[in-house]
Amino acid sequence: MLCILKAVRNFWDYLFKEWLRQVGEALLLAFLVTTFIFTTVGVVGNSMNPLNGGALPAGSVSLQNGERVFVPKYETWLVRFGLTQWRRGEIAIIKPPEGTPNAVAQFPILGFQFKAFFIKRIVGVPGDEVSIREGQLVLNGQPIKETHITSLITPYPDNFPGACYRDGRLSHIIMQQGTPFALDELPDYLKDLPGMMMPPSSNDPAYPSPPLELQGERCVVGTLKIAPDHYFVMGDNRTIGGSEDSRTFGPIAKDRIAGRANAVWWPPISRDEAGNTRLNIRSLPIPPAFRQP
Repeated sequence: MLCILKAVRNFWDYLFKEWLRQVGEALLLAFLVTTFIFTTVGVVGNSMNPLNGGALPAGSVSLQNGERVFVPKYETWLVRFGLTQWRRGEIAIIKPPEGTPNAVAQFPILGFQFKAFFIKRIVGVPGDEVSIREGQLVLNGQPIKETHITSLITPYPDNFPGACYRDGRLSHIIMQQGTPFALDELPDYLKDLPGMMMPPSSNDPAYPSPPLELQGERCVVGTLKIAPDHYFVMGDNRTIGGSEDSRTFGPIAKDRIAGRANAVWWPPISRDEAGNTRLNIRSLPIPPAFRQP
């Protein structure tokens, strides 16, 4: 009997002192690595696919559903400590503002909800003046030729931000797909937006086909001046409803950027539109439109 008790005690000693300790150390190491060194993130949906679900060409700087990207987490800490900054053209892993339509996702099998991460491209940094006119990004007064987006394939005349004035005062802001918000009815995630709206200019084009309830007001395609520590992000898929981004929830704060996607590592092999296999591992450089001269 004593031998049995001793064997049981030895087993529990091994279980708690050895096995559980090793598991705990492994979990701690995994936490430290994914928090401070690197992690990987999966791409869900087609918001970064300019072909809206089609197979991307070899070497594409965009992303498609099912891919996984490498995220160097140490860069996030360098940005938070002010040692570097996120740049235009980089692909960011972001936590959408609280209250945005798809900020909470549902786990497909168990059904519980969790906070979603979005993957978008940074197109405007603090201090930039951003406008979208007939589908073209205008940055600091200069049209940007984005060769990596949908607009060159299936043009979509998107205009943002819409600004409506009554008696010379800003009364409504029109977001993506013509959704209007009165200033006194802005959701919390858009409260900072009026402060970023630049004064109307004679060069501002009229907003095409404003909502019926605003047709008595002067509506133009305005310009946002991105506030300090904020970034304007967009998906490469510019089809109607193709991407929920800053055109929907406004510029995002720096502390909501969890990292930068710098390479695709999974799947290592993919197929093109003709069904041919090819190597899919690739880096994600800044597109030519955003490279500094």
